[in-house]
Amino acid sequence: MQRIEGVIRPYAWGSRTVLATMQGRHVPSNHPEAELWFGAHPADPAKLYDASDTATDGDLLSAIGADLDGQLGPACRGEFGDRLPYLVKVLAADEPLSLQAHPSREQAEEGFARENAAGIPLDAPERNYRDAAHKPEVVIALSRFEALAGFRDPAVTVELLRVLAVPELDSYLGLLAGQPDSQGLRALVTTWITLPQPAPLMVSLNTGRVSMKSLWRARIRIGSPSGALTKLLLLEPSTFSAPS
Repeated sequence: MQRIEGVIRPYAWGSRTVLATMQGRHVPSNHPEAELWFGAHPADPAKLYDASDTATDGDLLSAIGADLDGQLGPACRGEFGDRLPYLVKVLAADEPLSLQAHPSREQAEEGFARENAAGIPLDAPERNYRDAAHKPEVVIALSRFEALAGFRDPAVTVELLRVLAVPELDSYLGLLAGQPDSQGLRALVTTWITLPQPAPLMVSLNTGRVSMKSLWRARIRIGSPSGALTKLLLLEPSTFSAPS
């Protein structure tokens, strides 16, 4: 039996204390630590330690590749191919994460093949598909955790924008009010994610032009100005609590 050691992913939204405390390391860490990966992802496979637990013995990706049937089994290989079909991540979010859109399996496979054929390096910033997996996710809370998933009914978003009464958003309110359906929502999201920074509501928040009373009346939980536009459109946060 070999010990598996996860690999830290230092994204900017990570915590400087949570993972370090969990692993018994110095607190605070030198940089934000967002995720601890236990898996065989080519970008950062988990490390393996030998029987003495004193020296590394390769990594999980190499161990699986050297014995596919022994490590994965024929049934797993038949359904998912020659790869470990999941990646366990311990997340330590200190700030709101960016909006994420996960592709379907078909989109992921096509996009990955297309970008490979175009010669785009896997670590290139313009790369969208770093592997061919579609990445369905399951969240298990170890502490209080809030997540945004899916979009509100556009009619409700129209009402929220009216309650806020932000002049800079009037044109977008008119856009969605004129087509309060999935196509109107698609057009509005496309417009907002391509806006130059700072976005309109961000300006209004920073200059104090949106009252806290208006935000409360609209039932919007805003952790930071940069997340405000997204939270107007997304569902109210779902709160996950650690099991008792």
